[in-house]
Amino acid sequence: MTSKLKFIVLSVLGFVFFLVPFEIKGESKIIISHIVDFITTHFLDSFLFFTSIVSWVVLVATIIFIFYSSNNKFLNAVFKASPLNAGLRIVGSFLYLMVFYGWFETAAFSSVILNPDTGGLMAGESGLLTTLYITFFVGLLALPLLTHFGIVEFIGILIGPVVEKVFKVPGYSMIDAIASFVGDGTIGILVTDNQYQRGYYNKREAYVIATSFSIVGIAFAAAVAEELGFGSIFPIFYGSIVVVTLILAFITSRLPLKKFPPTYYKGKEPKNAEIPEGKNLFGHAYDSAITQAGQTRIGDVAKEAFKNVVNIYVSFIPVIMAVGTLSLIIAEYTSFFDIISAPLVYIYGLFGYSREVATTMAPASVAGFADMYLPALFITESPSEASRFFVGVLAFTQLVFMSETGMILVKTKIGMNFWDVAKVFLYRTLLSIPILVVITNVLAAFNVLSF
Repeated sequence: MTSKLKFIVLSVLGFVFFLVPFEIKGESKIIISHIVDFITTHFLDSFLFFTSIVSWVVLVATIIFIFYSSNNKFLNAVFKASPLNAGLRIVGSFLYLMVFYGWFETAAFSSVILNPDTGGLMAGESGLLTTLYITFFVGLLALPLLTHFGIVEFIGILIGPVVEKVFKVPGYSMIDAIASFVGDGTIGILVTDNQYQRGYYNKREAYVIATSFSIVGIAFAAAVAEELGFGSIFPIFYGSIVVVTLILAFITSRLPLKKFPPTYYKGKEPKNAEIPEGKNLFGHAYDSAITQAGQTRIGDVAKEAFKNVVNIYVSFIPVIMAVGTLSLIIAEYTSFFDIISAPLVYIYGLFGYSREVATTMAPASVAGFADMYLPALFITESPSEASRFFVGVLAFTQLVFMSETGMILVKTKIGMNFWDVAKVFLYRTLLSIPILVVITNVLAAFNVLSF
């Protein structure tokens, strides 16, 4: 396949797969949502058995690799982890197996974990992780269609000049941003940090890019949308995330940010991206896309995509199980989230939500600081479509969550600490809420959502 065909055909396939809804058996959804439905309808038992095998492997291998190192770099990269992450993997895998097999059913403590509203909500036949397992498997294998065959370079270079004026960051930062949107926010942060250290961004620009554009990727957004019942309007769901994110980026780029001055890392000379002489903007964007497509080997990309699936299954889903179950236990048996989110109940009531719905939305709106998937867990049973949409989009526009992106931001050379991350979460939450009120009401006016 020629470079031009690879760029055009594979990029179009990527957009169709993730963003274009198709009607099958009376239901209009994106392809990935139809695949989830097909597997859960026809192969659920087999797939659940597969997830139990995965959990056993993660549990045993994580324990082994605490004391052992392999000569295989990939195995070390997958199974070796920090003490905190290893602990969460072990706990998450054990809890998944406990719910799956019904371990300790007669023990007094087990009811707290096996409760249908705690661990039972996370794992099992109707468990939320079942959808995640399927969506990540399919989504991550298809994701390179959007990230590896030139469309990121094409769009990034094409809209670069606009980005410089609107967001006050270098135009080529859109390559990082788009990679985050269609890939993974953590990768976007790492790329931004690397570019900062190489002199492509100054500290202020790196802060704006890392805290404004490094959003969780489209594959995970598809999983959350499906879980909340918005597979049929996923382009609207994801489009709303994009709109709110861009508005917040516009505002963030104009803040004083005294702690993050426009200085370069350790005296690095600033680098500039210029259009080669004799080319116009479109021609440079197109040529860059063709070059990228030509350099990408489909076999290598498929192997990388499979490795990404393995990484997610080992390092991410068990953590979601551990953090999610613990948070649901806290929510079910204590008033912690209700207390810290109490002011939001009153605010959501002013926005037209019933007392019952507002009481569900409030804790869901703050739970995302611990982990991005928690808001979806908290709001999934709400009878109000508008509330599920509101909280689902808010969870993405908040951007930072301490189980992943928050910790990575603290570890970068940009100079952020825990309190900086907490301020980003609070700031983005407070600004996102009024914007989302407008969006949900507009969608409700057009009968896309119901209150």
